[in-house]
Amino acid sequence: MTRTGARPPAPAILDRALDAFSRWIDTVAGVVAAVLAGLRPLRAVRIGESAAGMFSLAGPDGGATGFPLAGPPDAPSPEVAARVKGRAVELALDPARFLSRPLELPAGAAPFLDGIVRAQIDRLTPWTAGEAVYGWTPPVMMPDERLRLTVLAAPRARVEPPLHCLRTMGAGSVAVTVAAVGGAGPVLLRGLDPAMAGVSGLARVRRALLAVLAAAAVLATLALAASEIAGGGLDAERDDIDARIAAHRRALTAGGAAQGAGGAALRALEQRKRESQPTVLVLEALSRVLPDDTHVTAWQMDGDRVQVAGISREAPALVRLMEQSRAFTQATFVAPTTRQPGEAGERFEIEARIAVPPEGAR
Repeated sequence: MTRTGARPPAPAILDRALDAFSRWIDTVAGVVAAVLAGLRPLRAVRIGESAAGMFSLAGPDGGATGFPLAGPPDAPSPEVAARVKGRAVELALDPARFLSRPLELPAGAAPFLDGIVRAQIDRLTPWTAGEAVYGWTPPVMMPDERLRLTVLAAPRARVEPPLHCLRTMGAGSVAVTVAAVGGAGPVLLRGLDPAMAGVSGLARVRRALLAVLAAAAVLATLALAASEIAGGGLDAERDDIDARIAAHRRALTAGGAAQGAGGAALRALEQRKRESQPTVLVLEALSRVLPDDTHVTAWQMDGDRVQVAGISREAPALVRLMEQSRAFTQATFVAPTTRQPGEAGERFEIEARIAVPPEGAR
C-alpha cells in the first residue's frame, strides 16, 4: 500500500530535476536561436509527405518530385539535396501517422499549455512524453469558460528517420508540422530531439549553452579550491605570527625578571617622567596667563616650581594673575621690582608652584 503524501524516492527526484534542467536549456536555446534566426533568416522550402510514405518537393517549374526519406541508403537525388542544403525546411508529415485526442482545460490554463500537454501525454496516448512527438491545435474558448483543443501525437521513432536524412543532406533547420483534422492549419510538433531537428541552429546553441555552464562550473570549482588553499595558507601564517608574539612576550617577561634592580631603576625613571611637567606645556600656560605688555627675559623650572623674570608695565598685577589661573599657585616675588631709565616697564622676578597639568588650565 502506498502512503498518501509519501516522499518520492531519490532517483525519481533526480530524474525530475534533470528533466526540468533539460527543458530550461531547450527554452533558453530556443530563444537564442530565434534571435539568431531573425538576424540571419534562411530561405525556406517545404517538403510534404503523401499517404504512401513518399515525400515531395515543389520544383522550379511548379511540379513536384517524389522521393523517400528513410536514411542514407534511400537518399533522394542530388538535385533535392542541393535544394535542401543550408535551407530552413518545413517537413509536413501525413496526419495518418498521428493519434488525435481532444482535450478540455480551464480558461486560466492558456499560458501553461506547453507544460500541461506534456504532462497529459501519457494519459492521452500509449506513449510517455519522452517517447512521443506531439503538438496541439490553437485553443478555442467555449461558452462555459473552458478551452478546447486537439492534441496530435506519434511515436518519435516514426519521425526521426526523415529528420536524420534531412540533417545528413545539410538542412539548416527543420520544423516538423502536421495538418490538423478540420482544417485548423499546420500544427508545430514538440518533443523533438534538438540534435535531430536543429531548428534555427538549436542543437548548436544548446551545445554552446551546456559548454558555457560546464566552463562556469569548472571555474567556480577552481575558484573555491584556490580560496580554500589561500585560506589555509593564511591560517598557517596567522598561527606562526601568534607563536612568535607569544615567544617574544615570554622573553620580555624573563628579561624583566632577570634585570632586578636595573628594572626597578627604569620604572623609577618612567614614574619621574610621568610626574614631571613638560616644559612646552608650562610655557604655553605662562603665555596664556601673562598679559601682552609683559616680556619674559628668563625662566627656569625645578621640579614643580617655576621662576620667571622679565619686564612688565603692570608688574604688581602679575602675581594676582598667576594666582587666579588654575595652572599656578603660591605665586610670589623673589626680588623687588625695579625700573631702569629708558625702559617702558618694571623688571620683576616671580616664583610659583605648578599646581595642575597646564593643558587642563584655562
